[in-house]
Amino acid sequence: MTKQTLTREQEVYKRLASTGKYVNTGKVLIGLSYVPQPPQMTQSEEFIQGVLLGSYRPLLGGRAMAYFTVAIVTLASLFVSCSR
Repeated sequence: MTKQTLTREQEVYKRLASTGKYVNTGKVLIGLSYVPQPPQMTQSEEFIQGVLLGSYRPLLGGRAMAYFTVAIVTLASLFVSCSR
C-alpha cells in the first residue's frame, strides 16, 4: 500500500492538533481561532487611554469652572461676613 503524502495544510493541522490545545475533528481544528477577551479596563486605565488618544474631556469646562469659582468666593465671603 502506498502512503499518501500530506499536504502542507494537513501537516500544519496535525502539528497543531498534537499540541493538545486544539481538537482535530478531521475537517477543522476546534479552538484554532479562539481569541480570549482582554481584561476589563479600570477607570484609571480608561482615563489614561482617553488622554493618550486625545479624547479626554475635562469634567468641568472653562465656563463651568469660572461659575464654580465665583460661587465658592461668594459663599466664602458670606461666611466670613456672617461670622463677625
